Amino acid sequence: MKLFFLPQDYLINAARKVGSIVESDVLLRALRIKNTNSEAVRIKKLSFDIRIKNKTVKQFVYPEEILENLTQILAKNVKNFRGEIAQIFLGMKGFWNNECISSKPTLEPNQETGVLLEHFKIFQKEPIDECIVSVFYTKNSKERNSICKIPIIQYENKNRYIFPLKGVWLVANNYDNIHIHRRCHSEEFAIDLIKLNSDFMIVPEKNCDNKNYPSYGKKIYAVTDGKVVDCFNEFPENPPGWRSRLPEEKWNKFKEKYGFVAGVAGNYIILRHSGDEYSFYAHMIPGSLTIKQGDLVKQGQVIGLLGNSGNSDAPHLHFHLMNGPNILYARGLPCHFSNIRDIANERLSFIEENNSMVNAE
Repeated sequence: MKLFFLPQDYLINAARKVGSIVESDVLLRALRIKNTNSEAVRIKKLSFDIRIKNKTVKQFVYPEEILENLTQILAKNVKNFRGEIAQIFLGMKGFWNNECISSKPTLEPNQETGVLLEHFKIFQKEPIDECIVSVFYTKNSKERNSICKIPIIQYENKNRYIFPLKGVWLVANNYDNIHIHRRCHSEEFAIDLIKLNSDFMIVPEKNCDNKNYPSYGKKIYAVTDGKVVDCFNEFPENPPGWRSRLPEEKWNKFKEKYGFVAGVAGNYIILRHSGDEYSFYAHMIPGSLTIKQGDLVKQGQVIGLLGNSGNSDAPHLHFHLMNGPNILYARGLPCHFSNIRDIANERLSFIEENNSMVNAE
């Protein structure tokens, strides 16, 4: 039996202090289990041992009857993981061999199965640092097991970053909302930034024009020094109205013409920073970019204006940090900011809670 996991190499722990306790927050994007034996095997149990300094502090177990359902769910989902969809969710193509997926815990030679999006929140005195995955199975009526050791790290930024906007902003779809950005490989720690009006509303009035949203047209700043490795400036904006999009036929034509990334991000910028960290800014106003590919930018430099292009329900800025220049392949990274305060006017670095209000100096 052979086990593979995503993200590759290690998982990132978004750990935070809760009083005297540490809350560890880790997402295992995918686990692939392949039968490399010459005989059929039957998976009887799948366990996840969460460890701190080689000591198990929590164990999660899927017994055989649960695996019956999980394998069916996986076989159904994997059919949709093709092309850019596989890349945006898994960070790669071909993680699973679609022709060899089993819909039950019994695996013939070269068949495979696995699980998706295993999310662990663990409360301990210290952050967790390892997950041991064990697959228990029978082969020729004999019980066996295979294990996979997955390192868990607390990522430290290589650069000092400032917030990409100025003033007070609502931070939506943060990493602790596991149903939105975090499902996507490069967007695990992405945020959507929205400005509220004086009545604490996102939408001033029904079907209002983009320019009447409080967020629209606000200046976007480079979070630190860098080089423009990719950008796009020509994608048309979505029409006025909350969650109003370009007609699907028109949108698909633009995606075909400009590419999948522009179709999703609209007008965007990707900056490369030292230490192989890259910042990504999306949904900008067409024609508003003040830079071009190859330009060097300084921290705090205006690089464009906030808009409503691409996969966007209303004017907002999508921002995230990643370890490569391509949002289809790079993995998402946490981003700590040096110039923001929370609603109590306390210094804040890493934004830990969805729908937080922050003030950027």
